[in-house]
Amino acid sequence: MNNTPLERVSGTAALLAPVLLLVSTVAFSTLGGGIGVGAVAGVAIVFAMIMFAIALVGLARQAEPVAPRATAAVTAFGLAGTAGGVGFGIDSIQAQLFGTPGLDEVSLAGVIALRVPGLLFPLSMIALAVLLGVAGRAPRALAATLAVAAALFPVARIGGLLPVGIASDLLFLAAMGGLGLRLIRGMSRPARQDRREPVAA
Repeated sequence: MNNTPLERVSGTAALLAPVLLLVSTVAFSTLGGGIGVGAVAGVAIVFAMIMFAIALVGLARQAEPVAPRATAAVTAFGLAGTAGGVGFGIDSIQAQLFGTPGLDEVSLAGVIALRVPGLLFPLSMIALAVLLGVAGRAPRALAATLAVAAALFPVARIGGLLPVGIASDLLFLAAMGGLGLRLIRGMSRPARQDRREPVAA
């Protein structure tokens, strides 16, 4: 097994993140009041986003020798997006426990604090998929699956569409699972003989 501790940790996080995301979606429909309202679902989202953040760091870094600027941008915006996801998870907990609407529904501050970084999550995951695919650090099928999953994510959450949410989560599970296994097995690391000049992106 030719990999680093960061790759192993990030790969494991990539396997756990979509599982926790799927748990949250199911919990919204069974234990909560729909997407955006649920204590158990909120807890699952918080930890899912923590796992996505750890996975993102390891996955994006695979493309750094080829596209260092793009890697830095995807990492920065991706971490901001996962922070927004954590915020939505906490908001979901308080919505069920206290019977209050989401902060983004009643306050401009809530919109800025939740929706702005929250939208960065799917956008950064699409960017990550493009980065890995273009840089040749992931099979195009996995990269495409990740992009579709990320595109469906806001559709499900904003529209409160549970079936779309489950479909998105299952696609995340397939894409992140495959990428995570590649990290754990050391299959995504750039070859030592890769002497290509970094692209401007």
